[in-house]
Amino acid sequence: MSAIGNTKVDKMLRRTKLLSETIAWVQTFDNVTKTQILDWIRNDQLLNKGVDATGEVIGYYSQVTEFISKGKKKFNTHYTLFDSGYFFRSMFVVVLQNEIVINADAQKDEDNLFDNFGTKIIGLTDENFQKLKEMVKRSYIEYARKTLFGS
Repeated sequence: MSAIGNTKVDKMLRRTKLLSETIAWVQTFDNVTKTQILDWIRNDQLLNKGVDATGEVIGYYSQVTEFISKGKKKFNTHYTLFDSGYFFRSMFVVVLQNEIVINADAQKDEDNLFDNFGTKIIGLTDENFQKLKEMVKRSYIEYARKTLFGS
């Protein structure tokens, strides 16, 4: 015995007014998602592959570098941009209304990593961007379910 305007469908239709793309966006980019983005850049792209956002290898260590680093950096292996770890720790994600911005302190002694290697060293490769899109999609669906069904 339900009155008009009090059915499950009516309640769900009223809840659609509560849906907000802004809320979905902000909730999607919580600390877990931001950390995942940075882990893809630091671990998958830089440490494991030595690539920038375009998938291009940033560079390779020379024999001189291997000697200077006492074997820590092996000749003909890709750059990781990890020396002291400061650059990796300085990376952060800022969530804006229609975009996310990834940045870091690229200053290393007298050199600037962005000047030397470009800003794409902290961007996502297509592969990792696709992973992010899937995360965003799942998050939006979860947000819509919770809002519409109250669970």
